[in-house]
Amino acid sequence: MPRLLGALFGLLCAAAAAAQDFTSVARLTDASVGRIFVDHPRGLMTGAGMVFGQSAGGGLLYLTNFHVVEDGGGIAVFFKKGEAISIYSGTVLAVSQEKDLAALRLTPEEIGTPPPPPLAIDTRRLEKGEAVVAIGYPGAADGTMGRDINIAAFETTLTGGSVSRVLMGSWRGASAEIEIVQHTAPLSPGNSGGPLLDQCGRVIGVNTMGATDVAGIYLASSAGTIADFLAEARLPVQTASGGCGGKPASPALPAAAPPAAPAEAEGGVPIWMILGGTGASLALILAVMAVAAGSRGSEPAAPRVALTLTITAGGSRRRRGIGRASLQRGVIIGRGGAAEVVIDSPRLSREHLRLTLDGRRLMATDLGSTNGTVVDGKPLPPNQPRQVSEATVLVLGGEVEIRLRAGS
Repeated sequence: MPRLLGALFGLLCAAAAAAQDFTSVARLTDASVGRIFVDHPRGLMTGAGMVFGQSAGGGLLYLTNFHVVEDGGGIAVFFKKGEAISIYSGTVLAVSQEKDLAALRLTPEEIGTPPPPPLAIDTRRLEKGEAVVAIGYPGAADGTMGRDINIAAFETTLTGGSVSRVLMGSWRGASAEIEIVQHTAPLSPGNSGGPLLDQCGRVIGVNTMGATDVAGIYLASSAGTIADFLAEARLPVQTASGGCGGKPASPALPAAAPPAAPAEAEGGVPIWMILGGTGASLALILAVMAVAAGSRGSEPAAPRVALTLTITAGGSRRRRGIGRASLQRGVIIGRGGAAEVVIDSPRLSREHLRLTLDGRRLMATDLGSTNGTVVDGKPLPPNQPRQVSEATVLVLGGEVEIRLRAGS
């Protein structure tokens, strides 16, 4: 009976939320919510987060859950606006396990959209029953896109509900009591760290978890908890002013960083080349996706380039793109016809080097070449794979230099 009543309650709340029109909220806040990917020892973690300000050094300030970045390595954050994508690398500035919050500085790596505007945080007293919106990236939706993640993976999902109550409580494993907003806007894995918004598009919480045994119960760290966390971290925050009468307020744009035009391929066909950054590892970006390629109508999709080699030899320079499937099989570089990447140099062996994508790691293996391979100034022993990244410089046969870049 309790499970049945909980399900009925969830359906009633969903019906009430459906009567609300959240189009203005979505239009004003959607661009400020970015999907985060974190390289964890146990696998790739994805969640959501929002821009809340600008750092003194010019980067964006981004807020998400602590459990999203906990014990993580490389961080990449993706923003979508219209038919374009921007990519930022992330650096953790402050965390609180008790509040399950983390603040990051985002550094632009590949820009195809205007800079995301910061969202205002409203610490006012919430009314029970007032309408709320949750925005995030539920992982269950990824399953509808097939094996290769594409641009649709960066389109936010919006759900509506209402405030159930505001309570004092603590997250699992934490001892300190904080203010928590209980609401009915449906959440699922992938929503972690995304904002809970009021009808004015103001942040009233950061979504953290949902009840697993009953419908219609979802929980977020309140705006007051967020403000306390940011104050302790000595980070600036844009706070809301004036009342929320149901008319959404436009978010303020960052002071710097002029907007950039969406990237287009020849012929005006957008391409979704997801490129690696210096802050986020090359292996992380390749693990997120080799390249998400888009097309219009019946036009063929653009070739999926996962890795670009910049090859300098004999005073000339050229670039060569490689697909993800080829990297998973192993790409041989050499001067022989059997090599996938052929370089005409007498210093190279016929099969000199192999690049392989091993899970989330890009590995380089010297295939017993005559004149050897040097990785970042150190000789690479034959047949001993070594992990490489965008910071790596490969020198083959003492003559050919190869630099790596994710995407095209």
